Amino acid sequence: MRTEEQKVLQEPVTVTLGGQKYEIKPLVIREASPWRRKFVSLFTDLSSLSSVTSDNPEKFQDAMNEILLVKPDKITDLFFEYTKLNRDEIESKATTVEMVNAFQEVFALEAPFFGSAVRAVGIMKKAIQ
Repeated sequence: MRTEEQKVLQEPVTVTLGGQKYEIKPLVIREASPWRRKFVSLFTDLSSLSSVTSDNPEKFQDAMNEILLVKPDKITDLFFEYTKLNRDEIESKATTVEMVNAFQEVFALEAPFFGSAVRAVGIMKKAIQ
């Protein structure tokens, strides 16, 4: 867990991929904003996917394909877009578990923004009621 000082000073996070350590610096606002849009776009349909049941085998198969194959690949795309690391080199050595852990670190770099947005929505809802 990064300290507030590390966040303020924009210190990089360190991730391990393929047994090798890499430092990832936070993006500047101009680069982070489009990345966040892509992140949100990727996850907006998860609630509809999670409500699919096996009552309709074709829809169920499509949802499983999306959750288990398509989304992980798109998350990996987002990771490499953010980090600008050598994808070919890393994908030939790293495991899925390492990628998940590394993506969580990247997300944490942008998470303060997401947390602030969630708090703002909550405040707005209270104000309207």
